[in-house]
Amino acid sequence: MKALKIPFLLFLFLFACSQQQNADQVKAEIQEQLNKCVEAVNSKDIELYMDQIPDDFVIYDDQGELITREKQKAYVLRDWAIIDTTLSNRFWVDSLQLMGDSAIAFTSQKWERMMFRPDGINTDTVLTTQKHRETWKKTAKGWLNYDVKELGGEIYINGLKYDQQKQ
Repeated sequence: MKALKIPFLLFLFLFACSQQQNADQVKAEIQEQLNKCVEAVNSKDIELYMDQIPDDFVIYDDQGELITREKQKAYVLRDWAIIDTTLSNRFWVDSLQLMGDSAIAFTSQKWERMMFRPDGINTDTVLTTQKHRETWKKTAKGWLNYDVKELGGEIYINGLKYDQQKQ
């Protein structure tokens, strides 16, 4: 019996190591996709941004209306129009739960940018921190994000914390 235990324990150890290596590889691939998203936002490259969104991705707004890819593209361009300059933008995977060809990634983002005020001339420095729970799936194009749930973060305008509850 003892002779069977050692090979079995070795098998379990090697299996656990291979699973971790696979999870580490997936984490690195998802991080690469996040880096492409950051690059797209920083350079306002809408084609690179849209390339990160799956063709079969479905988005609904707060009222339950379906947001098409073209509408999503228009919304992103609208949002980017009020950003003068991105000062820094980091997006990283904190942890990952791998489930075959799907993964749950817990991510963090820290984005500092100069945003135009309503007058379209003057700017404010806006820093946003945000944590996400994201559902990723392995596709022919690599790992793509299919769902994002915001878990909370903070906003600072010109160094002062912004309280969304007061607005």
